[in-house]
Amino acid sequence: MDFLFKVLKKDKKSQARLCIIRTPHGNIDTPAFSPVGTKAAVKGLTSLDLESAGTQIVLGNTYHLFLQPGVEVIDKFGGFAKFMVWKGPTITDSGGYQVSFLWDRAHKTRINSKRKIHITDMGIYFRSHIDGTKQVLTPEKSMFVQNKLGADIIMAFDQPLSDRLTRERLKDAFYRTMKWEEESFKYWQKNENERKSGSYQALFGIIQGETDKTLRRESLKFILSTGFPGLAIGGASIGASPEASAKSLDTIIDILPDNKPLHALGLGGGPEGVFVAVERGVDIFDNSSVTRMARTGLLLIYPEDGGNTGNKFRLNIEKSVLKDDKTPISKICNCMTCCTYSKAYIHHLLVSNDPLGVRLTTIHNICFYNNLMTEIRKSISNGDFQVLKKRWIT
Repeated sequence: MDFLFKVLKKDKKSQARLCIIRTPHGNIDTPAFSPVGTKAAVKGLTSLDLESAGTQIVLGNTYHLFLQPGVEVIDKFGGFAKFMVWKGPTITDSGGYQVSFLWDRAHKTRINSKRKIHITDMGIYFRSHIDGTKQVLTPEKSMFVQNKLGADIIMAFDQPLSDRLTRERLKDAFYRTMKWEEESFKYWQKNENERKSGSYQALFGIIQGETDKTLRRESLKFILSTGFPGLAIGGASIGASPEASAKSLDTIIDILPDNKPLHALGLGGGPEGVFVAVERGVDIFDNSSVTRMARTGLLLIYPEDGGNTGNKFRLNIEKSVLKDDKTPISKICNCMTCCTYSKAYIHHLLVSNDPLGVRLTTIHNICFYNNLMTEIRKSISNGDFQVLKKRWIT
């Protein structure tokens, strides 16, 4: 088994911790950020771009890769990392989020669950958004697909909770998720025992319960008793805001174990959300908004560039006032974009819809997050995490 989690140092005034995760495809120094490569690609970037921006680990999406190009194709390459020519560690989610919250792109409204998605204790039945074919994801199917995708860290199949659900349906989804997680664990164990080729995959159980302390603690205790190698925390509250993330994490902070890594699924809230999560024991997190913002011209800036909680550390590069600005996006950023190009040029590329603009802005935003995580790791190591937090969050 080539998977190890080790705590190297802890902050004295919080649960922030400096750790290392050993995987078959390399080590992850944590706390760490994982860009989202939904379809085995972070939009607009090559694997070399990701590496140059300081990326340690990439997350792929089980639902999308299952539907296109399909596990048969990816299996021939030996996993989605080799398919996208990424040499480092990888994560896959379970597909549960996507099939639980499908959206109708044509009408921009939630799909009527009775018409296109059907959730039972057996699994989730749905139609492909690509060609309309009938599909199903179950704990066994999710484990099979993730096995073929070949990620180093995989997730148990779950039905994420949301405040859109009634109290009764929320409780049904909560206990259904525990049932699915137990089944996922059994199929994962069977896969690992029968594996003849490929490398070890660490299965993470997902802590659900939103901001309900009783449910969150019950979920965590169940996952720990089952024996998952790692933990993840999910649900709408983790991506909603720093305040919601804090409220969810505070429900379990006193019973989180020291010997298992914790991944925050879809952590939102910008740098504020990062500090909220890290000081409550989160080791890894993914966030698709980092690259989505870049594609719409919202670029992340450091305190030295005027970034603060008031402007959410964001600069809108498409504003006309920047059309002749000769300065870089950031005066301290070490990314290729900031070291080479001016705000004026990036502005020009985006307003003229040149694809190069998206590539350059995405490189910057990913580098920003990776640089922030490097700063956080150094601050924990040096014993001044609280000083760093105060410099960023005032």
